[in-house]
Amino acid sequence: MAEISIQKQFPVGADTIWARVGDPGSVAEWIPSVAAARMEQGIRHIVFADGQPARERIAEHSDGERRYTYEYIDGPLPLTHYRSTISVLGTSAESCTVEWAATFAADSAEVESELATAIESIYRAALEELSILVSNPSVRG
Repeated sequence: MAEISIQKQFPVGADTIWARVGDPGSVAEWIPSVAAARMEQGIRHIVFADGQPARERIAEHSDGERRYTYEYIDGPLPLTHYRSTISVLGTSAESCTVEWAATFAADSAEVESELATAIESIYRAALEELSILVSNPSVRG
């Protein structure tokens, strides 16, 4: 089992970030590797930028706590287990921190290591895109 966790601080309030992050069906607006996403009965259907589809179950969602957890059902990644949580934590009225953490498993430690690098890169690129969007909302979305 592998784990990754990243954090990024934002110079805007938590509600501003949660307005973007809190809708699991809108991830294509701020995750560059996702070309399209839609929700259907608690399942997020995504299409990656390379055209490959995947499905993820939204296991928990709390607007009050500004957090949701999702689990990989199927898609192109060679995962035997994947559970990820994204949270928006208010640090002041004018700032917040996004925490994004995942635990996952694959058939071998080598594959897990490769996936850890890839998933962390996806998360970092997404939070960077989110930073651009909230600092200049006319860029996209």
